[in-house]
Amino acid sequence: MEENRVEAPTITEQLKERLRDVMAVELVNDLLKTKGYAVFEGRLYEEPDEALYERIALRFEELGYTAMLSEKEDGTYQVLALKGVPRPKPRRATVNVLLFIATFFTTTLVGASVDAGPGLLDVLLSGLPFSIALMSILLAHELAHYFVARRYGSPVTLPFFIPVPLPPLGTMGAVIRQEAPMRSRKALFDIGVAGPLAGLVVAIPLLIGGLMFTQVGRPSDFIEVHEGVVQEGNSLVYLAAKYLVFGRVLPDESGQDVWLSQPASPGGPVAFAAWAGLLVTMFNLLPVGQLDGGHVAYALLGRRAWRLAYVMIGLIGVLVVYLLIIDSPAAFTWLLWVVLMLVVRPRHPPPLNDVTPLDWKRKWLGILVGVIFVLIYVPLPLVPVQ
Repeated sequence: MEENRVEAPTITEQLKERLRDVMAVELVNDLLKTKGYAVFEGRLYEEPDEALYERIALRFEELGYTAMLSEKEDGTYQVLALKGVPRPKPRRATVNVLLFIATFFTTTLVGASVDAGPGLLDVLLSGLPFSIALMSILLAHELAHYFVARRYGSPVTLPFFIPVPLPPLGTMGAVIRQEAPMRSRKALFDIGVAGPLAGLVVAIPLLIGGLMFTQVGRPSDFIEVHEGVVQEGNSLVYLAAKYLVFGRVLPDESGQDVWLSQPASPGGPVAFAAWAGLLVTMFNLLPVGQLDGGHVAYALLGRRAWRLAYVMIGLIGVLVVYLLIIDSPAAFTWLLWVVLMLVVRPRHPPPLNDVTPLDWKRKWLGILVGVIFVLIYVPLPLVPVQ
């Protein structure tokens, strides 16, 4: 007498069963054994909103898999089952704290004035206004990313500051490591805009406050000029701030502009730190890869943002050629950014829920972020002045 044995369903069959009431599965591509994922394609029975994705995600998580939902060009949908479920892991903040302290020291060192006093302590104390202002802007930017990401349950690290004991800033900013794909376009958008907006909230008051304690004139009014000096470039926001404080457009026809160096301008280091914070924000808002602007662009446009990223890199490449022709030192800065954007990949990775569009409130905020990018854009970050 033969015994009838019923084989247990495979994990792929179990995953497909979890989709039975939400998707008419027309194609299954089982690559779990070779590549660690399976693909289910078909038509959804209902509108692909956040609630639908969360239902699928929860069912897959019960089996130890992460769900990714996306739309194909033919109007059908694709559910990707990735082996494993990322969870936030408790981490020690020792490295983050040490890097923050090191960066605070290097920014203080770069901001120090050799004319501050006879002792080393006097010199270092003179660098504190610049360092505190710049680190406040960077910290606000990164912590805004961190807390919004944690609100969405996204596994992210605390910010890692990057100390560089060289002018003009003493740092290359800070980074937060994302340890799993973003949950949705909404999460992607909110995390992306949080940092730049928080940084601007700190930077603009510091800029205006610093300018109130600076002097206006030509470089020769403050130092004995032999080979020229370097002037910070203008954005529309920087021009407006100078006009608000001094009541005129600077630089003017006679070559007068604000002087941000000590001891002539006590508020100069703070104003320069704020200007640098705006510059860093401008670079971060470029709609490329996983820069903040790349997050916002993908949340708004989806995979069309990939084309925008390549167009932006091409436009910056044209700017580099122009700057080389006119022998501008800004060419190296923009060339470095072109290289960095190509190295870190211009294409932003899709979030887990890649189909639920943003609401109109976020779309309007996204347009505002684009306007902010234009207002703080600086084509020539540092300009030699004879």
